[in-house]
This record gives sequence, structure tokens and C-alpha cells, in this order.
Amino acid sequence: MSTPPGVQPPSQVHAGPPSGFSDLAPLGQPPDAPAPARDPIRRARWMVVFVCLALLATNVWLIIDARAHAIAQARLASTNLARAVTERMEAAVSEADHILDGLVYELERTDLSATALEPMQPLLVNHVARTEQLKGLFVYDARGGWVATSVPQWDPGWSNADRAYFIHHRDNPSASTLISPPILSRSSGEWIVPVSRRLNGIDGEFAGVALATLSVPHLRSVLERFDVGEGAILLTAAGRMVARNPSIDADIGKPLPPSDVTTFLATHRSGTVDARSPLDGVVRLISFEHARNYPLQVTVAASKSQVLANWRINSALQTVWVAFLCLLLQRAGAYTRRTMEQRLRAEAGLRDARDALTQANEQLAALARIDDLTRLPNRRYFDRRFARVFRQAQRDGSPLAVVMVDVDDFKKYNDHYGHVEGDECLRRVAAALRATVQRPEDFVARYGGEEMVLLLPQTDQLGATMVAEAARTAVAAMDIPHAAVVAGKVTISLGVAAMVPGQQDSAPALLKAADAALYEAKRKGRNQVAVSG
Repeated sequence: MSTPPGVQPPSQVHAGPPSGFSDLAPLGQPPDAPAPARDPIRRARWMVVFVCLALLATNVWLIIDARAHAIAQARLASTNLARAVTERMEAAVSEADHILDGLVYELERTDLSATALEPMQPLLVNHVARTEQLKGLFVYDARGGWVATSVPQWDPGWSNADRAYFIHHRDNPSASTLISPPILSRSSGEWIVPVSRRLNGIDGEFAGVALATLSVPHLRSVLERFDVGEGAILLTAAGRMVARNPSIDADIGKPLPPSDVTTFLATHRSGTVDARSPLDGVVRLISFEHARNYPLQVTVAASKSQVLANWRINSALQTVWVAFLCLLLQRAGAYTRRTMEQRLRAEAGLRDARDALTQANEQLAALARIDDLTRLPNRRYFDRRFARVFRQAQRDGSPLAVVMVDVDDFKKYNDHYGHVEGDECLRRVAAALRATVQRPEDFVARYGGEEMVLLLPQTDQLGATMVAEAARTAVAAMDIPHAAVVAGKVTISLGVAAMVPGQQDSAPALLKAADAALYEAKRKGRNQVAVSG
């Protein structure tokens, strides 16, 4: 190893300690005394070992924590999806039940003869035409004969007296709605889910059955609207499989194969279980939800392999990176031991590291001003900017406008689509607001929750209203679906306040006026701009 300039080679000082350690002897130590340089080097070596072990332990902890987080997120998403699909299916059955309720009310007050029921056929056809999940409506007399139906033509000799739902109503005086397992329709040849009610005569005797049939292909198409990747969504009625995404037609009408999972699904109203699917044998995160009022169950089964795919990749990369760091630390330690005589250079390196740390702290301070989700300036930074701009407007006697923005019915959006989609919605709204303001001095920030704010210097009330309307239009034009509201898409409400601030005016008063205008816009129906009076 070459000797740095200005450092005398060890061989010219004294003999004794190995080369490279002699210049570490304390000041005033006799030349032939042993140098205590090995203790710091040994401590440095053990420090490198300790740091490597700490890094490996931290890496293991982070991998375990990331796995638990990935599974928890998948469970939350599956649970929300199962709940949403269950509510949709329950609504479809409830609508058919409501139609049956009205039909039974009319039928029990009339004669069930073909002549008396002939005017009812257009009504049945109209109900089926207006209700997409309905396949057909039927009325059977006490012998099971067809007396009225939404089907254009049928054989007068057809009888449904052998159907399980007919036998149930014939032998059971209950007026409750019966949801039966899926069966093949005799009129159309398609799979259907029967929804039936008993018809009673004047004296309470069995008079027949009113039947609404739900189209299994339609129910399957509803499930197919949800992208589940390598997972699956399954709908069961009365303990039998009705529809599945991805579709397996051969399983329609069959019960779930007996297993611990099947038992768990049958004995709990809702929940999530990590188990091997009884249908395809794949290990899945299975979330399920039973309908409140009907024997319906929706099961969402996410592939555990798919759920953990990104975690495996990230964990492998992270482990490689930590191993590289440990190797780097070992190399650095060896290098440090060989170059310990270059203390002056090390001190210079420390000064460089200090400067780099200062720069990193400055960068962190800048990041602290940004909202992580929307990438807009945060409330704290807005407050400082607003106070400064307000004082400037007071000095210049120039107008200043504030526009408060609120995403309409955002809680309903989160409840319907989940928080992941809710975060994406906020990001898109923030991007639309950023694109709306054009001047460099205009400022957009996240105020809190789903609220955002526009700060518009040198802008009067008319100009601020135009900017607010442009922002409202831009968000509406994105057509972000919002099935939980009448508009069917995400909209925003905006409150505008502007003034030429005098010395007696205050910044909070301007914010308060904009906030009051925002609530006025929401009170008037949302998706509009209100201006402070």
C-alpha cells in the first residue's frame, strides 16, 4: 500500500507492530511500546457484524409485517366486494319479491280462471320487460296448471305440480316468499332461480302459486362485471350454486362439496377464512356474506398466490438489497481498517456527509409540505402561504379570492367502492383542480379529508367564480363512476369568497366566508358553485 503524502512510512519509525498501525500510537508513547490500535479495529469489526445482524433482523420483521399487511388489505377488499355484491343481489331478489307481493294481492281478490286472468297477461309481460333480472312471471292453479304467464305461448297441458316450490306451498300454509335452488326452466330451457308465493282462496285454502324466475345468465353477468384476477366470486341460493365468475356451468344447481370451509360458511353470517377452496383446491382468502332477508350468499375467494405475488417479489428484492448492504458494510469495514491512517480524509468525508445530511434534511422539509395522497401542498403549508398572500393583498389593495372545494357524497363513494378506490378518486380530483388553475401565482392545496382549496391572488369574485365553474366542469367531465348517488358520477361543490382586504379584515374571515358558500352549494343540491354574499 502506498504511503500518503506527508506521512512517514512505518518502517522508518520503529519496529514492532505490523505495518499500517504504527501511526496510531498515542502521543508520547515510547517507540518500542505495543500500539493499542487493535482494540478499535476489533470494535469496528464487531460493529459491522452487529449492524449486519440488525439489518437482517429488521429485514425479516419488515417482510413478515408486509405479508400481514398484504393479506389484511386483500381481506378488506374481498370483504367489501362480498358485501357490495350481496347487497346488489339482495336488491334484485327484493324487487322480484315486491312484484310478487303486488301480484298476490290482486290474484287473491279475483277468480283464477283463464278468462278472469286474461287481462293480467300484459301486466306480467310489462313487469318482466322493465325488470332486467326477471326471466318470467307465472301463475299456477291449485293443480299446478298454467293459468297466466309472461311467456308469449305455452302448452295448456303443462303442469308444475311436481316442482319442489309448488309442493312446498301446497303443503305449507305460510305466506312467506320462498327462494328455491336453481332449476332448468321448462319454458325457456335456461337456468333460473324460482321466487314463489302461495295463493290462498277466500277461505284460506290453497289456490295456487305465483312465481317469479330470476335469470341465472343475468346474475352471472353481474358477477362478471367485477375483475377478480385469479380469484372467484360465487353466488349461492338456498345452499346451491347459482353463478360464478369465472363461470363453471357444470356446477350450477349443485351444493358446495362438503369440507371444513363449507361448514364454516354455513354456520357464520359473514367472515373471512384462509383455506383451500373445496371447488378447485387452490389456497384462497375466502370472504363471504349472507343476505339479511333471503337465503343468498356471496363468496369472494382471492388467490393467496396472487395476493402475495408482489410481496414475494418485493421481499426478494429487499433481501437482496440488505445482503448487498451487508456485503458493502463488510467491504467498507475492511477498507476502513486499511485506511485508518487517513484520518484527515475521513474528517473531510464526514464534512461531506454532514453537507449531504443537511441537503437531505432540506429535501425532507420540502416533502413535509406535500400531501402524500394527492401530491398537493398540505393544510399546514397552505395556512402559511395564505397568511403571506393575504398580507400582500392588504398592502397592495388588490383583490384576493378563496375557493373551497368538497367532493360530493365522498363517504358514500368510500362505502361503495372501498378506500383504495376512494384514494384514487381524490388523486384524480386533485389533478383536475391543478389543471384548472393556469397562473403561476394561483395555488391549490388539500385542506383536509375530501376538501381542497384554491387560493387566487389578484382575482375578484367574477374571476374566481369562473375558475370554480371550470373546476366543477373538469371534475364532472372525468365521469368517475359513483353508483351510490343519483348523478351516477363523482361531482364537486365549490364555495367562492373574494375581497379587497383592508387593514381591519382578517384572513380567517375570508376562509369562513368561502366555507359558508361551500355549505350553501351543498345545501342547494351539490355539484354547483355558490358565491359568498
